[in-house]
Amino acid sequence: MTKIRARITNASEVVELMRRGSILMRMHTSTGLRSFIEPGGEISPAVADKLLKRPDVQPSGDGLFPGISQTFKLGSHSE
Repeated sequence: MTKIRARITNASEVVELMRRGSILMRMHTSTGLRSFIEPGGEISPAVADKLLKRPDVQPSGDGLFPGISQTFKLGSHSE
């Protein structure tokens, strides 16, 4: 039996994972747009919105669609 991890609902936990090198990803799924921290798991929509408003969360230049990034990493304010 596969254990499914619950959604991460703590922004501080996600930021700590990003400090260790994880990336924030926005993905289209069969149930709509979802956000994930990889590695780590799915994060709640509220946490994703909160993180994307932080000036140190930067698009990672994934090159999917111009101006519409779907992956983000933790950077500095000056990047």
